[in-house]
Amino acid sequence: MLPASSSAEISPSGDRSAIDGPPVVGARMRPVLDRLSAFARLSETLLLTGPTGVGKSRLARWVHGVSARSAAPFVTVDLLGVPADMQLAELFGWKKGAFTGAVSDRPGAVTRAANGTLFIDEIDKLSRACQAGLLRLLEERQYRVLGDGRDDLLCRARIVVGTNVDLGAAVDAGAFRSDLYFRLNVLVAEIPALDERRDEIEGWARFMTARRHTEARGQGPATLADAAAHILAEAPWPGNLRQLDNVVRRAWALAYAERATSIAAPVVRLALAQESRPTRTTVIELLERAARLLVEEQLRRSSTGRLHLQDLDVFRGFVLESASRRLELRDAIALFGGESTVSHRNYTRAFRRARDAAVGLRAWFHDAGKAAASAPDAAASRMDAHRDGPVGIVPDFQPDVAGTNIAF
Repeated sequence: MLPASSSAEISPSGDRSAIDGPPVVGARMRPVLDRLSAFARLSETLLLTGPTGVGKSRLARWVHGVSARSAAPFVTVDLLGVPADMQLAELFGWKKGAFTGAVSDRPGAVTRAANGTLFIDEIDKLSRACQAGLLRLLEERQYRVLGDGRDDLLCRARIVVGTNVDLGAAVDAGAFRSDLYFRLNVLVAEIPALDERRDEIEGWARFMTARRHTEARGQGPATLADAAAHILAEAPWPGNLRQLDNVVRRAWALAYAERATSIAAPVVRLALAQESRPTRTTVIELLERAARLLVEEQLRRSSTGRLHLQDLDVFRGFVLESASRRLELRDAIALFGGESTVSHRNYTRAFRRARDAAVGLRAWFHDAGKAAASAPDAAASRMDAHRDGPVGIVPDFQPDVAGTNIAF
């Protein structure tokens, strides 16, 4: 079970997500799920946004399962796996002879969905040609099967789409039609990253362990040791639920090879050590992620325990600390255009002031749990002290930021 401090709700074992919703729902996801529950009763197009691996397809299926369309088909089209020149055919279907290789009739996803729900994932991958066809489908509820010269067909399905990119930015870049964007941007639900739902991680890991045990027909480990669950809860998850599931499955297989009945902490450490990072997160993505986490923590605090606007300048301290590890202090400041500060010999004081702000923010995050439970103003007071000026000796900067709740 989860620690007492966790606010995540765990559904009974067994994957009944199409009826009960996700098996683990934390404080951050609860309002999102409530909103989706209301959206499920409507017929307008639903746009699910969020990083890859957060569970958009699971939530789309759940929305279908709790809607009045639940008895009708649920059809998924993942555009990531459909070549651009086949997207229209995949969505609308084709008649025999419509193009080279069309040796028989094939109903498209819209036809197969009938009165149910059509989920189009990775909508940002839709080609410009296909965007025009989808726009007509949404505006007129009509479409035409490729190679069929007869009258248009009526679309009776509800359309749900998913994406992990900013469609507004795609419109600005000329990669996505603005008129289609406005048609899609009706009902919107943003699914937060797993690192923003840390109270769910242990619950999801336990659920995934039990599910894997069930898939193996009762063989292998059925449970996750508390220490192992804690390790997973502390790890960063840029790949979100999909990455967590991969690691749990790897740990399950390692424990199975040892004929263990439970997944222990050393096995989880080994599974995490084997995790690779094939892609590198950009600086902008990291900054945006840090900003989201900071906003979430600020909203969680009481009004007297929050940061102030001037505290947001703390990034200067982190940058100068990092630069000073590689360069002399004066060169580090000059690197970012601070030559005048160096020439007036004010650079030491400027660096100390910036570093004090960084130390204060670390203290604010480090005290998050204790401050929320007992003294909400404690961390803010420490932040105020650093903002007003150094008090006593400022601790030496430590390269790792263990203890903070920002996992970059």
